[in-house]
Amino acid sequence: MECVDICSTADRLGLTDNQVTALVSVTLKAGGADLDKFVISTSTTRRNRMLTRYHISQEYMAAFSEDPPKYAALHWDGKMLRDVLGNDPGTTSETLAVLVSGPPAYPEGKLLGVPVIDSSTGTAQAEASMDLLEAWGLTGVITALVFDTTASNSGVHRGAAKLLEQQLERKVFYLACRQHILEVLVGAVWENLFGKVKSPENPWFKHFKDVWTDLTTDNPTTLSIRQKWLNKKKKECKEILQEILRSEKPPRADYREMAELTLIVLGDTPPRGIHWSRPWSHSSGQVDGQNLYSMKMFMFAEQLEYDEETVVKLERLNLFLGLFYTPMWMSSTLAADAPANDLQFMKDMMKFKRTDPEIAQAVLQNLKTTSGT
Repeated sequence: MECVDICSTADRLGLTDNQVTALVSVTLKAGGADLDKFVISTSTTRRNRMLTRYHISQEYMAAFSEDPPKYAALHWDGKMLRDVLGNDPGTTSETLAVLVSGPPAYPEGKLLGVPVIDSSTGTAQAEASMDLLEAWGLTGVITALVFDTTASNSGVHRGAAKLLEQQLERKVFYLACRQHILEVLVGAVWENLFGKVKSPENPWFKHFKDVWTDLTTDNPTTLSIRQKWLNKKKKECKEILQEILRSEKPPRADYREMAELTLIVLGDTPPRGIHWSRPWSHSSGQVDGQNLYSMKMFMFAEQLEYDEETVVKLERLNLFLGLFYTPMWMSSTLAADAPANDLQFMKDMMKFKRTDPEIAQAVLQNLKTTSGT
């Protein structure tokens, strides 16, 4: 096995320099080698790993430069990750994953790097992203920026998107993450119905998680819809979700569960049948998990012995989730469809005012805020 294989495997497994050194030592010893004939130390391991990473990155960059894209979109997202490459392995560091999409040879995008940054400010993220664009020779091909809708990214003056646009010295498309915008909307609906949650873990969801194993899941409650236009939306929603779940490349697990629960709430059966996943721990900021809890709470409200007011609120919430929110969420990754989807969603909410003015107004108000109009 070559050094590059050892280093790559160690990085993939997240092994520290000390762990790699110890593993090499015991492997050599087990093979009958005389350790005195080898230079084995943590510092040697570290130097070799750094050199190997450098050579690998240069090979990747050389291969990429042979067929550079004519146009590309820049994506970045900050993450707290355990540092296995720095001076203090095992600690967590603020990192920035930066990639581009658009190159034909990389249909899933090309990762440019995951540098450690001093802070998550817009300035730090813009500088790190720009450094990688320059290193890969891509500053002249970026036509769009894809980012989460946090203040550090979308700020008018010091947001990373604005700063990158200034450094690129041209106008580019802003493709703000649609799912983050939608999270604001459903968060406003929940708060409107049940009030603001001040604790780290939603007490409604904590109670539901604690009693989940005591529930009988063979007869879930489904929505009863009488209005003609809502029944039409119901049919459309079921067709959309069934098609998504039957596709060759189904969505990731939590999105798939949302689509399947929505079908069950609407009285339909998902393609792979009805399956119930155990509720996982949920913080107040995780909106996708909030929707999964809300649908299950409605379907088993009778066993949970909620009062009539709570049941009605859950029914209203699930009507919004099932007919409008989930289909919008599942199509939110299609940037080209976003304008038409947004307009249709707004049109539906204006019509939904006649059914539930409180929820519709909360959505429209926040949609107006997030769109900047």
